[in-house]
Amino acid sequence: MKKPSQRNSLIVTIPLAATAAAWVFLLFLPIQKVIGRLQDEIDEMQQYCNRSELLLPVLGRTGRDLAEVRKKVAYWDKTAPSPEDLTPLLGQITAAARAAGLRTTRFDPKPIVVYDRIAEMPVSMGVTGSFPLLFRFLAKIENMPQTVWIDRLEIEKAGQTGWSVSCDMDLAIFMDNPENSDQRNDLPDR
Repeated sequence: MKKPSQRNSLIVTIPLAATAAAWVFLLFLPIQKVIGRLQDEIDEMQQYCNRSELLLPVLGRTGRDLAEVRKKVAYWDKTAPSPEDLTPLLGQITAAARAAGLRTTRFDPKPIVVYDRIAEMPVSMGVTGSFPLLFRFLAKIENMPQTVWIDRLEIEKAGQTGWSVSCDMDLAIFMDNPENSDQRNDLPDR
């Protein structure tokens, strides 16, 4: 009698075990693999979000830097002399020397040097006077709205006594290159 009940239990147990094995291998393990891949994707996306949060201060600094660059470009656009403005600007430089109390001994504008986006007009200049007056004149040049650089500056004592000096300098006046300037092509606002 035990044999039929064992047989009945085997008839029930084997299909149940086969069903459980099929469920494990056909459904549970593949679903677990998909869940594992999705969890890896979630972890990767979370790391991406965390790294993105670290970029927020960099993005803020970049935005401030861009605003500063745009401000400087706007200032350059407003103050850069055109070729027509050079003669009055040269007059302003010599007038600034006179107003400072210096005597101009040499004033020699050179031909314009054209670069890719800008142009430069070199000017060699010599002045004499007291050192404080020379210092005042140099400050006026540096504070001009136009971009005027002092490329070379040589100061020598002019006399045996006193503050009298003679100064020889090379100035560089920068302006837009009218043939190839992207000055008017502003960066798009965002």
